[in-house]
Amino acid sequence: MAGKIPTNEISKWCSSLEDGARLTSFFKTVAETGYDLVILDTPSGLHGPTEGILRSSSHVLVPQQCEPLALRSLMLTVDFLNQLQTENEEACSMVGVVLTMADPQVEDTRKIVEEIKRVLPPELVCQGMLPRDSAVIHASMKGMPLGLVRGGAPPAIALVFDQLAAELESKLDLVAPEQSDEYVSLVV
Repeated sequence: MAGKIPTNEISKWCSSLEDGARLTSFFKTVAETGYDLVILDTPSGLHGPTEGILRSSSHVLVPQQCEPLALRSLMLTVDFLNQLQTENEEACSMVGVVLTMADPQVEDTRKIVEEIKRVLPPELVCQGMLPRDSAVIHASMKGMPLGLVRGGAPPAIALVFDQLAAELESKLDLVAPEQSDEYVSLVV
């Protein structure tokens, strides 16, 4: 959408996306081409491009690290999305929170997961939880999809992403009932 932005233009570019107007036309164009779903990965925080994307999107999936500091930001995100809904009933709604960087062997991680499940409605906490995994970190470092890093079969962690994708398809009604038992891997 922007390509490489010169360093001295980043602030102006971020501000130009904040109200969501430019992004709304982008989403309209994409919808007219027949796509059912567009996934945008945003910077953290609730400003600039992220704010504009939230203002112009129909749904948001919130990745939530299972870390104490990140937990504090979750309620800010929920409050911001509630504010958007108050301003405009058709505004972005939260489809779910996916827990990331989870290590079930660490007691603090378990406590954070419990706290998230306590403060959010159960239907908002995705069943698929993304563990801390070296394959994901390696793929991220290479800037590649997880399924393409090794050049062969995807690592076992890729199955968690498939399960999460299936959960989201169901939540967003993207799968017709007659197709629901058909397994399609979304990891290339």
